[in-house]
Amino acid sequence: MGAQEETWHKELLEDSMKRENMGTNMICDVTPHILLNSRGAWEKLASGSGGIPFWEYPLPKLEIIILSTFISWRFFDILFKKLGVPIPRFTSMMLVGAFLSESFQPKQMSWFRHIFIPDDYMPNVADTIGTFAFTLNWFLRGVTTNVGMVKKSKTKSTAIGVTSMIIPWYIGKIVYSCREKSRILSMTRLEYSVIIFTTSMAPFTCINMLLTDLKVVHTEFGQIAQSSAMVIDVLAFSMGILARASYSYGTGMRMGVALMIFFIFLYLVRQAMLWVVRHTPEGSHVKSIYLYIGLLLAYLSHLYWTRFLFFGPLGAFVLGLAIPDGPPLGSVFIKRFDSFNEGIFLPLFGSLTMMKLDWSFLIKEIGSGKFLHGHSYECFSFLLVLYLAKFVTCFLSAIAARMPLRDSVILGIIMGTKSSFELAYVLKAFEKEKISLETFSLMGIYILANSLLTPLAIHFLYDRAKRFACYGRRSLKHKSELQMLVCINKPDNITSMINLLRAMAPSKDSPVSCCVLHLLELVGKATPTFISHQLQKPKPGGRSYSENVISSFQLFQEINRDYTSIHVFTSLTSAKEMHEHICWFALDKSSYLILLSFHRTWGANGYGVTSDDQTLRHLNRNVLKRAPCSVGILVYRKPMWQPKSIESPCRVCLVYVGGDDDKEALALADHMRGNKNVSITVLTLIPISKAEEGSEWSQSQMVDTCQVEEKPGDNSITYIVRMVEDGNKTSEILHSVAYDYDMFLVGRSSGSGTAVTKGLGDWMEFEELGVIGDLIASEDFPSRASVLVIQQEE
Repeated sequence: MGAQEETWHKELLEDSMKRENMGTNMICDVTPHILLNSRGAWEKLASGSGGIPFWEYPLPKLEIIILSTFISWRFFDILFKKLGVPIPRFTSMMLVGAFLSESFQPKQMSWFRHIFIPDDYMPNVADTIGTFAFTLNWFLRGVTTNVGMVKKSKTKSTAIGVTSMIIPWYIGKIVYSCREKSRILSMTRLEYSVIIFTTSMAPFTCINMLLTDLKVVHTEFGQIAQSSAMVIDVLAFSMGILARASYSYGTGMRMGVALMIFFIFLYLVRQAMLWVVRHTPEGSHVKSIYLYIGLLLAYLSHLYWTRFLFFGPLGAFVLGLAIPDGPPLGSVFIKRFDSFNEGIFLPLFGSLTMMKLDWSFLIKEIGSGKFLHGHSYECFSFLLVLYLAKFVTCFLSAIAARMPLRDSVILGIIMGTKSSFELAYVLKAFEKEKISLETFSLMGIYILANSLLTPLAIHFLYDRAKRFACYGRRSLKHKSELQMLVCINKPDNITSMINLLRAMAPSKDSPVSCCVLHLLELVGKATPTFISHQLQKPKPGGRSYSENVISSFQLFQEINRDYTSIHVFTSLTSAKEMHEHICWFALDKSSYLILLSFHRTWGANGYGVTSDDQTLRHLNRNVLKRAPCSVGILVYRKPMWQPKSIESPCRVCLVYVGGDDDKEALALADHMRGNKNVSITVLTLIPISKAEEGSEWSQSQMVDTCQVEEKPGDNSITYIVRMVEDGNKTSEILHSVAYDYDMFLVGRSSGSGTAVTKGLGDWMEFEELGVIGDLIASEDFPSRASVLVIQQEE
């Protein structure tokens, strides 16, 4: 060991002995120079009594705290997912602090206190990083928040938001007044005020994160909850400002001037950020220097609000509102900082804050029997009254707004949720000595219990599997108008879908009503956004997410204007929730068929896979499971129409074996007959064993295919019947006609469980296409014909 380190060890030991001798009489202390790094994990053994454990050094101690916190919260998060319990991530972070609390650690683990609970004379670096992360998290939440939601809030959301904030607030004041007159208070008036404000509010960011974690942000009650929370935020901010300004005339004037200066500063920041957006070429990345300036301004806003206003993180959040959400600026902030901050540093805030709770206080009160009449009873009973007041207010307001009973109950539960903001607020009140350690501990326990039970209650009440059951089954059969929802994920999908729409034969007898939904992944926005390009025209010089989609489908409508109705929309939503938005949009627009693109893209000649988008495949599979109507997946390998002539025929082959999916494909083929340039062949495959038995199954096959209404002079449809004994014969027949058609139409479940596909299922690569669809779409199939796989609503 070097002379410098020996001197440091000696000073450290002497310093420790001095603190023990002085005790509480020590007024000032100077800590010796502290080395950041140890000499290794074995320093204590190598140095004997002169060495100290490596975790006593600041940097290893910080690394241990960050690593252990990360592993612990990820353990809880993965455990809850495996159990199918939808617990939010921040709740898992709080649970780590609860389990690592000093009250639950054995006395033999003294090293634990030295790591996680530093002495008062040592700087708490981990706690500082946690606060830094919470401020950054709220700044990013502000970046993703669209403040325009307040203007767009409907009367229903506004009424629910105002009543759910004001009524619990006044009920809390009334209960406090009654208790004050009875003189049985063990909490101060300031503690009651903190509890009333904390339980009455419902921050938008916390509501949004809860709904996102539960995957119900797209629902009607989810949308109303977010709009109502935005109204509550504005109301709570105004009430907080007025409450503090009412202390004295000087305080009010100081806060008024501070707010005026800040909002002028906010306006200048907004204009500067809009300038950055205008001077960033479309498709280019924003310069990093602008991001760093934004972060610096966020922390300066935190300091400004802490010094002149109240609750510093709120200043960072308000500054985030000045950053334009979405691409190109808001999305870069989220991509660059959100995942890292939420995964590594934010858990420090949640866990270390919960470790500050005095759990022993509650344990002693329960053990001594004071829980039913002591400090804990007074606090928890008051919290229960306020929660019930908020729940009943939201529930009755929702019922008055004619929301369904179950949705009203869920909305009341959502609006009562507590999470990171409330935890930070009571922590700030505790640090400023507005509330006692006991009240802070009880509030922390309440917030943890609330954040655990709220998602469980919503998960129990909201049955995702039955959400479309009351709407009935939708089918293409016997429908004169073909109502479709076309989903566009990437520019390559435009040409393929327009080719398919040409084959759908818009005509007087069979008009086509088509909603085109351009799907974009939501980055840099908190709430999903639908843009109707019929109602919301882009501003001159503004950015349009769907210009190519709009122009392409408008051109198609102009060509077929008499019998075609095209409506283009853009949907910005997260990749995990995209399938839910597609299904709800199809339900809202009364669509009978959802058209999706296959996740693989082939080269210009139809051979060779150029892209394999697994995210798109996951989307398609989820839509197939949850769709409220029929679904079609288009495997596009070559144009269905010859480019030399617009009058060239499109040859379509329907592979028919029997079953609901094949019947739906047959109904779609019947719609295509209206186009004189489309020739349809129905290739019916019948197992030899069934044909020989003359079973009802084979007879019903023939009846189904002959149910297509015959029209005088109509030669557009041809029937071919083939007998097959197994999957090999089926493959041979399909290979023999591979070059005869431009597109194959097949039901997803076609031939499943019959001799027609016997042996083929073992080689199936994509189960979403079905056995026969996968065979025709495989790279080994000789032709480049496109394939449309149809599934009837499950």
